[in-house]
Amino acid sequence: MAAFLYRYAGFPEFSPPEASPFRDVPTTYQFYTEITWLESTGITTGWYLGGGVREFRPQEPIGRDAMAAFLYRFNGAPDYSEPYSSPFADVAPWAPFYYEITWLNATEITTGWDVGAGLKEFRPTATITRDAMAAFLSRHHTYEWTSANSGWR
Repeated sequence: MAAFLYRYAGFPEFSPPEASPFRDVPTTYQFYTEITWLESTGITTGWYLGGGVREFRPQEPIGRDAMAAFLYRFNGAPDYSEPYSSPFADVAPWAPFYYEITWLNATEITTGWDVGAGLKEFRPTATITRDAMAAFLSRHHTYEWTSANSGWR
């Protein structure tokens, strides 16, 4: 995820810190620059363990709900009025990342799964695959272009 977003951002100029902000990401880690760039921009904060210690957990898969939060923050955390009722049968309004997930839906970056009878699912706890991430970024690119050329849609 870190590498996808860093590359999608155009390999921004960034000097990674000499000391890692995450106890489980050494400065020699393959994606150290990408992970610390995400942290420096506020796209991720990792898991706070107390006492100033954080982890990124680079080898764990990421859930679709957390990916929604990453993309929302990547986009600058825009103002948005979330719907009172969820567009997804499996995402309650009190669910973690509800705001970010419904923002993805409103921007058409996600369409969810049609499960019949007019219902859609987002499957927030499912892990994101590389092909799905590519689709999300492709739709995000369309959203960015549309927003830049004609305002919020």
